[in-house]
Amino acid sequence: MMDIGRVCIKIAGRDAGETAVVIEKIDDNFVLVNGNVRRKRCNIKHLEPTEKFVAIQAGASTEELHKAMKEAGLEVKEKPKFDKEAKAPKSAKPAKAAAIKEVKPAKEAKPAKKVK
Repeated sequence: MMDIGRVCIKIAGRDAGETAVVIEKIDDNFVLVNGNVRRKRCNIKHLEPTEKFVAIQAGASTEELHKAMKEAGLEVKEKPKFDKEAKAPKSAKPAKAAAIKEVKPAKEAKPAKKVK
């Protein structure tokens, strides 16, 4: 039932509700999935198979899978590209040097009264 190329819907976990495609069959209970989910091993109990298939080879790369999904008319969610040259946002915390305030000397203690 969980053949390579089978389109499924994840029903449990972080990626629940997303479209996944079976890439490899690991054993009777686990398969390797990819697609609009993270590429990882998944329990077949956490997948709802559909009638759709995608024409891929076993162990296909993510790029090959996304191309085949587009050809099959399935929606592909692309992750945003990371721009290495983009500057990180400035922290809202003040710099340590500016955060240190001048410490005032403590008041001198009064001499204690002598008790008779």
